[in-house]
Amino acid sequence: MRRRWSDAVTENFSYKVVALFISLILWLTILGRRDFVLSKNVDIELSTAPGTHVVAQTADHIKVKVSGPRAALKKFMESSLSQNINLDISHRGTGVIYVDIPLNKIDVPLGVKILGVRPNQIQAEVLEIKDSGNDKQKGQ
Repeated sequence: MRRRWSDAVTENFSYKVVALFISLILWLTILGRRDFVLSKNVDIELSTAPGTHVVAQTADHIKVKVSGPRAALKKFMESSLSQNINLDISHRGTGVIYVDIPLNKIDVPLGVKILGVRPNQIQAEVLEIKDSGNDKQKGQ
């Protein structure tokens, strides 16, 4: 009842060769799968306190570099066509303000990771809004 090792290998040899080739193809496909890298421009909006206004800022959009599987990146590119990042700077007061871009504000699908953001900081100048109509009435 004891079988020889060579009999075990040669029995159904063609099926074993086909199974070996299929497993090699699957293994190479999964091993060779690379993450793709894309860049996307995302608009930046700055929210100020009432009575103040942003008069100048160094950039109105940022370039986000992401990496991930092709399907997830396609979803990111299609779903975020009109994506904006709204940053609240109302507590920062007036004058020249440096605003860091938080990565957690950028919405990415599962499987996509953010590699970098350029620029990662925006400089904005915030001034108080002067109501010229009320000033003239106060002077009379």
